[in-house]
Amino acid sequence: MSNDLAEPRSLPRVPAAIFAALAALGAIAFFAGVLAEDTSARTYRVFLHNWLMWAALANGAVCVSAAFRLTNAGWQGPIQRIAESMGGFVAISFLLYWVIYLGRHELFEWVHHPVAGKEFWFEPGFTFLRDSLALVWVTFVSLFYLYISLRPTLGAAREAATGWRKSLYGFWTAGWRGEEVERDFAERRGRKMAAVVALSHAICYSLIAIDFIMSLAPEWISTMFPAYFAWGGFLSSISLLTIVCLALRNSPEVVPGFLTANRRHDLGKLIFAFSIFWMYLFWSQYFVIWYANIPEETGFIVARLGTQFLQDTWYMGGFMQRIAEPYVTWTLLVWLLVWVLPFWVLLGQRPKKTPAILGTIAVGSVLGFWLERYILVTPSLVPPSEVLAGAAITPLGWIELGIGAGFVGLFFLSFLGFGRVFPGAIPRAGG
Repeated sequence: MSNDLAEPRSLPRVPAAIFAALAALGAIAFFAGVLAEDTSARTYRVFLHNWLMWAALANGAVCVSAAFRLTNAGWQGPIQRIAESMGGFVAISFLLYWVIYLGRHELFEWVHHPVAGKEFWFEPGFTFLRDSLALVWVTFVSLFYLYISLRPTLGAAREAATGWRKSLYGFWTAGWRGEEVERDFAERRGRKMAAVVALSHAICYSLIAIDFIMSLAPEWISTMFPAYFAWGGFLSSISLLTIVCLALRNSPEVVPGFLTANRRHDLGKLIFAFSIFWMYLFWSQYFVIWYANIPEETGFIVARLGTQFLQDTWYMGGFMQRIAEPYVTWTLLVWLLVWVLPFWVLLGQRPKKTPAILGTIAVGSVLGFWLERYILVTPSLVPPSEVLAGAAITPLGWIELGIGAGFVGLFFLSFLGFGRVFPGAIPRAGG
């Protein structure tokens, strides 16, 4: 029997209670912020930045599984099922998207005033229609891919299940043809769907980057930014996948010893290599914008990197003063966590194989992406000039931390629930 077949089981009480409490905390922070007139805009802004983080990450996790199939990888073992279980949040992220729609008047200036030269593209009805269709598509593709991948694991589970689980598994395995035939079919069809998943992620989240981030500063133009954002979802999912695997490596819930030194090494190589590509995408857009020095292009970067970005400020005099400008410190911290530390720390083999080192770098990478989403959104809505005039901004306020905790709780409740409802998603020891 394959080791990714396991009997259905209930949620672990303590972790589920913790994540449920975090989700409840997030809901309280959101409603408290929205209902208070002076924090309503800030609350929707924070919600958008967290949604951009976790929606792209969840779909990125499905892409990780798809990448294993497309490259004919044979080293990942149960890691692929864990990535697929992380993808269970894709459907929830689609539901949360409608909160952004409800807060559109607080977030997007083009809802109230047409953008000169872009009236057609940022017409509110057309914008939300295409984004809704894109998310419907990417959600459907992701869930259909998960259906194909997980269906072969449910043949035995449907026999042991009772109640609503039995009905669900019966629906999921309708027309069952035996495990061997189902696995062969899943392998062939799954590889085709994997290509669709990867392309859908790249296209749909590039569109989301344009409509939900670039449109906050509608005069800004960058053809590289959509790819940069979509790739960030993929890299952040690998970093979180590494954290989850390290956390589960000694758990009785999974195959004993599944996270071997070689697999830790491979996960470390993925973070190392893909963080370099992430920085390459940033540099590719940064350098072109810098040497062109066109105001409508430099504005977005200057708001985050400060005046040190401009052509005539690449010198050391007054450097510390420019570092102290609004948002600059947070932007540099993102670079440190997502690229600098992963590159230098994971250069050798031993750090990649050492759980404490690899885990620390992975945690820093995920935190870095959370801060990056904050940096992508906030300076467009609260420009540095307003901060210098006294506007209070922080990624660590009660609304930011509360809503951030809520997304963490929802994500991991989804992860646990998906892995327990579809028991092959997190293979069990002795299964």
